[in-house]
Amino acid sequence: MKIVFAGSSEFAIPALESIISSKAHSLALVISQPPRPKGRNKKLQDTALAARALDYSLELFCPEDINSAESVERIMAHKADILITASYGAFVGKSLRRGFPMKAVNLHPSLLPKYRGSSPIRAALLSGDSVTGVSIFRLTAKMDAGDILMQEQLEILPNENYSGLHDRLANLAAKMLISYLDDPDMVKPIPQDHAQATFTKKVQKSDLILDFNISAKALQNQIRAYSLEPGAFTYFRGQPLKILEAELVPDKLSYPPGVIFEIIKNQGFIVSTSDGALLVRKVQPAGKKIMDAWAYHLGARLEAGQRFTE
Repeated sequence: MKIVFAGSSEFAIPALESIISSKAHSLALVISQPPRPKGRNKKLQDTALAARALDYSLELFCPEDINSAESVERIMAHKADILITASYGAFVGKSLRRGFPMKAVNLHPSLLPKYRGSSPIRAALLSGDSVTGVSIFRLTAKMDAGDILMQEQLEILPNENYSGLHDRLANLAAKMLISYLDDPDMVKPIPQDHAQATFTKKVQKSDLILDFNISAKALQNQIRAYSLEPGAFTYFRGQPLKILEAELVPDKLSYPPGVIFEIIKNQGFIVSTSDGALLVRKVQPAGKKIMDAWAYHLGARLEAGQRFTE
């Protein structure tokens, strides 16, 4: 097939590269969001997918409005067979959804209709799910609601964080996409059960704050869901401290939530929660690199009895 591919985040990169390496299919055009100001200096920065497309010297189009008459005319001029989207980040109108012979499909990292929306991977980790997956579905006007074309499950590994699960799901999506493109006529679309749909939301800074008054398991899931980026955090000595990896440990003693009550040599430190405790193994202090919790302890001179604050 001749393909127009639209995406923005790193999730889309393996799918793009799978098309590039395929002998049976070709890329007519890559579409992404325009460069946005980022960092302290507000320097314009390409999306992750746009940067990778430029690395491959692919034709790249980054419109402010993908649905404008000018944008649609430029895209359809390539006379491609299908539009594929993956974490593109903008609504795709009817002219593009229905303008290709094979219409338009999306790659979504959840088992739809569960976890529609912008943060399905984090939602699965926050919920403590043991299984997630990838859905390829037909794009419609309603968000993530189109007929499912392919769907595969993926086991979530014990203590797996967002970064690791994201990459495994992105690779699974890339593999599934080629299977679909190789033989789309063998696929029977299955309507979603909209009554079973659940929805996710964009990540807010308040979602990242660790509250040790909740359960140890809920805290661990929160840490996993936001690690390695942007990182769930607490405050210690008035400065933010990201906690990027922690394990559940039995707590037979009674301590107020948020208290460091034991230092484990070469491992990290144990902090109390409302119903148990966590062994913190990996942290990132403000303005510094990620480090293991034992190394942080040596520099910060942690002591039993010290407490984190919200």
